[in-house]
Amino acid sequence: LYRRSGRRIETEAVAGTRPRGDSLDSDRALARELAASSKEQGEHRVVVDSIHDALHPLCAEWLQERAPHVVKLRTVQHLVTNCCGRLREGVSDADILANLHPTAAVSGWPRAAALAAIARVEPFDRGWYAGPVGWLGCDAAEFAVAIRSGLVIGSKLCLFAGAGIMGDSDPAAEWQETEAKLAAFVSALTTS
Repeated sequence: LYRRSGRRIETEAVAGTRPRGDSLDSDRALARELAASSKEQGEHRVVVDSIHDALHPLCAEWLQERAPHVVKLRTVQHLVTNCCGRLREGVSDADILANLHPTAAVSGWPRAAALAAIARVEPFDRGWYAGPVGWLGCDAAEFAVAIRSGLVIGSKLCLFAGAGIMGDSDPAAEWQETEAKLAAFVSALTTS
């Protein structure tokens, strides 16, 4: 979600996903496909713009990369745009959290309308899913979004992941994306 050191704040927009390829060539092809996808670029732009709208007013200085780059994780690759700024005097972590949470990557944008739509169509309470998890101190703080997470209740394990739904989303592709995001959990649970 963000990292703060003194008045310096860093965050990143992470939205737009493809799985990793099973060879170097297929991995590179998937990265090119991700970078060229208008749907993924649109999804990413919503998140970048929402972060800008949330943090820019809290900052005396604000910088963000002009274009996203691809970051490769174990089972997926994402479009990422790094952002940083210098917070105005008096801005607290509570102010930052109130402006950033929930992020457009998990709630949609504009936030109020998207949250109302989610409440109407999701058949469950998200609970802690996508909540801010982290620590804070006087001179520093760091929070992540509990977006790929698990919750143990007794002997039951619930795994959570999601996908950015846009007007041109393909439901089957979004389901595949969610399964790719959960693959690291499944791998860890089945190989131990």
